[in-house]
Amino acid sequence: MSTAIKRVPKPDQEKHNAELETIKKTIDALIEKRNKIGGKFNRDANEKQNAERNELRQTLEKIRIEQGKIKKGRQEAIAKVKELQALRIKKNDELRNVKQKLPVSNVKDIDSQIKHLEMQIEGGVTVNEEKQLLKEISKLKQVKNTLDKVEKSVAEFNVDDKIKALDAEIKKYDEQRKPKEEQYTEVKAKLDALEEKRRAQSADFKSNKEERDKIQKEIDANIQKRRDLIAAFKTQREEYRAFVKADRERREEERKKKLQAERDEKLAKRFEAELELAEIPAFTEEINSCNTLIGILKNHLENKSENSVEEAQKAAANLEASIPEGAVLLNSKNEREEEVFFSGKKKNKKQHNKAKETKNAPIKFDLGVMEAFWKLKVEVPSSNEEINEAIKTLEAKRDDYQKNSAAQTKKNKEEAKRKIEEHRKKLEAGEEIDDDNDMDEE
Repeated sequence: MSTAIKRVPKPDQEKHNAELETIKKTIDALIEKRNKIGGKFNRDANEKQNAERNELRQTLEKIRIEQGKIKKGRQEAIAKVKELQALRIKKNDELRNVKQKLPVSNVKDIDSQIKHLEMQIEGGVTVNEEKQLLKEISKLKQVKNTLDKVEKSVAEFNVDDKIKALDAEIKKYDEQRKPKEEQYTEVKAKLDALEEKRRAQSADFKSNKEERDKIQKEIDANIQKRRDLIAAFKTQREEYRAFVKADRERREEERKKKLQAERDEKLAKRFEAELELAEIPAFTEEINSCNTLIGILKNHLENKSENSVEEAQKAAANLEASIPEGAVLLNSKNEREEEVFFSGKKKNKKQHNKAKETKNAPIKFDLGVMEAFWKLKVEVPSSNEEINEAIKTLEAKRDDYQKNSAAQTKKNKEEAKRKIEEHRKKLEAGEEIDDDNDMDEE
């Protein structure tokens, strides 16, 4: 039984659009009225003054850009001067530090000491003294190289001319900056005068501010009304969509429940049929086939006596029930007498005499009889001598089927119950099964 769902009416889109259009026209009329009040002083304003004001603003902007370039160039020049001065101080400090660490203060003194040590070596000294003197000479040469490099670096680094050029450049920037400042002041004064004039012209506009604010409140109220109307329509539309969705889901759920009930009923009937089928004694078809074939073979041994016609007819009827569905029993050309077992027609004398003439001929069976032999895996007898063996084989198979029938029937019932339980578990787990062929295929 489905749960009742409260019906929600479908929103009227055309009515909603008409209401929004009415509010829009009201807002447009109020905006036009407000603009007329707010535009009084603008209409009276001189467009030439507006153009002049814009031109002055552009001129000021150009002056600012040029002043910025001059300021940037001047600052860069000053920074370079400071950098060169700092570098000069650093080089002088390096030279002073090197000289302070050296035992001599100039290259000339170092050469004099090296020459003195070399003369001592030439005058004759011990091996250890010579090594010591050579080590001192090597140190003095290293000191000489260091002092040479520092003095050369200081000599090559002459920043005075560069600083002088940068000072001239800074002076040039100062000369360019002064007229720009004067021009900026002049243009700014003109612009301020125009702005003052514009403020004076806006007095009428300010006097109407109260009326404009009142109109603006009406505009805002109508805008809010439109927003509320749109929000309410959106809510109504969502509620309607939710109702349609819930109703569709309800109907779909009812359809699924109905299908499930029909399916459950169908499966219950099928399970019941499976159990009934499993109750049938096993090998019934095989036993019937054996009995039928034994009867047919015995009739051959009795030379198809008149008394056996009725029994053969019954046997043939049993065989027909056991052969595959759709198979057709065909009459042998040499054994016309077999027709009595399948068609129920009486033999005439001519047929009876012809059967006696063919008594000793090779035995041939109809296709249905041969298929019954093949299904039981028994060799089809082709002569009277092989009939007894075939009868014994069929009786043995029949006895074996009868012996195992009860046990196999029990297995069939257990297997049917197992399959039914397996399918029930699948259904409880929500798995799909083939309603028609799944159990049969297993």
